[in-house]
Amino acid sequence: MTAFESTAPFYSRYRVPYPGSLLAQLKLDANLGPVSTVLDLASGPGRFGLALASSVHEVIAVDVEPEMLEEGERVARRLGIGNVRWILGRVEEVAIEAGSIDLVTIGEAFHRLEQGVVLRRIRQWLKAGGCVAIGGCFGVQFGDEQWQASLRRAIEEWEGAAAAPSPGNAAALSRGIARDTGQLIEAGFAGVVNRQFSDSHTWTRDSILGHLHSTSRYSLSALGEELEGFRNAVLGALRTDESTQFRQDVSCGYSVGWKG
Repeated sequence: MTAFESTAPFYSRYRVPYPGSLLAQLKLDANLGPVSTVLDLASGPGRFGLALASSVHEVIAVDVEPEMLEEGERVARRLGIGNVRWILGRVEEVAIEAGSIDLVTIGEAFHRLEQGVVLRRIRQWLKAGGCVAIGGCFGVQFGDEQWQASLRRAIEEWEGAAAAPSPGNAAALSRGIARDTGQLIEAGFAGVVNRQFSDSHTWTRDSILGHLHSTSRYSLSALGEELEGFRNAVLGALRTDESTQFRQDVSCGYSVGWKG
């Protein structure tokens, strides 16, 4: 059983899309155009790759989870996107032609990779002046809304964990920026900067559950026989709010560095 078994449909449907402002800035940073090639590493169902596909010649999406690639292919067919090449395999071992890539993206997965190995390989794959972007969006539990505090508390109680305060966006964001930019600088990338964006998103009770099921921790396969208890805990916390919609200012961003 893999970490993300059973998550692919939830991942594709319930992860917050990258904001248009983020994608527009990323295209500028990478100078993407009709002859560009994007390599989307640990792609999942292609949230980065599919969003950029219409702006480039080809996207190569690599992931170790077969069902993630199957979901990505399904979404690509539905959207009429035909320039994505899906590769099943470990990022640390995949064969990519040296000097052939304009932009490498890693979305919400860098922590799962052998980071030093991957960054060295990325430098080989990139064209001169090409760049790598390590990015993502914070999940449904990150934020200072009252309903989020209730949700975190309910999950902590369900897990039997001590009720320690969960980090807000600011603390988590600061740690993420320091980690990713530091890794890029250490690996020899030039001009490393961090780009930050915020987008308003409205959840329902069902989509909050769906988002949680898109994570390895709360996937259907991970929860197993505890699924009903988990769902009851989550829905019970959300029912304390009279609203049927739950607003979140979602922080998204990426750290980007260029091959000198």
